[in-house]
Amino acid sequence: MAKFADHMDHIAEGVTGGYQKIEDGVVGGYKKIEDGVVGGYKKVEEKFTGAFLNEDGSLKTGKVGEAVTGGYKKMEDAVVGGFNKVADSFVDAFVAREGESVADAKARLTAEQQARKAAAKADLDQRAADQKARIDASLEASKNAGKRR
Repeated sequence: MAKFADHMDHIAEGVTGGYQKIEDGVVGGYKKIEDGVVGGYKKVEEKFTGAFLNEDGSLKTGKVGEAVTGGYKKMEDAVVGGFNKVADSFVDAFVAREGESVADAKARLTAEQQARKAAAKADLDQRAADQKARIDASLEASKNAGKRR
């Protein structure tokens, strides 16, 4: 019986060793695939970053990109400049007081607008405080309404 048990142990070790070799082979195969995929991805990433990104991470624009960006900037400057001229003409014609420059009129208008906003906020804060006081007084009155004196 002992010989049979030794023989069974030897078979079990052989089977276990076989399974271990298969497992090692499968895991090793997957590791090779993983290394190949990751290595390929890194190569693609390096080529992409080298071709399309500057060292600071911004996109390389190239000649076409620079021409498009330059054209956009010129259009933007023209539109903004045209708007500012129209706005300045409007302020000069309809808002500026006699002897007041356009810049002074704009500064005055900005100060007046800020003052109106501050006054509106103060009014709103006061109304909120008054309403809270009325609510608190009403709550206090309702608490005391059921009490006998």
